[in-house]
Amino acid sequence: MEENVQTPEVQGEAKLSFITKLGLIFTSPSRVFKNLAHYPTWLAPTILMLVLALVSGYLMRDLGMQAQKERIMQSERIPEERKELILDRMEEQSGSPIQIVMMVVGIIVYIFASYAIVAGLLLFTGNVILGGSSSFKHMLSVYAWGSLVGIPEAIIKVPLALAKNSIHVYTSLAILFDTSEAETTLFKIANAVDIFAIWRVALWAIGFGIVYKFSQGKSYGAIIIWYVIWVVVSIVFSSLFAGFLG
Repeated sequence: MEENVQTPEVQGEAKLSFITKLGLIFTSPSRVFKNLAHYPTWLAPTILMLVLALVSGYLMRDLGMQAQKERIMQSERIPEERKELILDRMEEQSGSPIQIVMMVVGIIVYIFASYAIVAGLLLFTGNVILGGSSSFKHMLSVYAWGSLVGIPEAIIKVPLALAKNSIHVYTSLAILFDTSEAETTLFKIANAVDIFAIWRVALWAIGFGIVYKFSQGKSYGAIIIWYVIWVVVSIVFSSLFAGFLG
């Protein structure tokens, strides 16, 4: 019965398979988003990114632990005797089943929660601020498929990090700075101008504009503003955290 109420436009548009969309999102994103405007799908790309995050997290867990230890040792707010206790506890818990479960649960919660929040913000922007009309499922689809830029990003960054034995791998303007400046505001702003971040923003803007039928200027403007807000909030919170650790 549902097929009988489709509009002529939808009837003339064949639904693309997941594999087809997966290839086209990197080569012809407009075609993917036009298809998603008729057939919004978000679960498959979200699960793919979830698996990628879990695998990357597993491969990078030792480097992440090493970076945490370095930050603790460099902190001036933590007493020396307290540092040793913290490091010993980290060593005891490293690789334990509880830590692995917490990591997996944390990644799952983060992925689904962040996708839902951003999709909600995009829906609010398009429907309320800009006066368009769409659905939460459409915005979730746009965000999920645009986020697949994380695949080539991981393919490049994870092997480089493992080869360098350091999490300090950048594909942004941060390469112009020394890593000792990583906690400075200027470094963080430069790091936000990242090749893959720009790619994501472009894909989200394309999808946002196609689904809402907005002009490129309006859709790019909306997405870029939200990205700038996210960068500012991230810098503020990271600075507060850095100040707490000293």
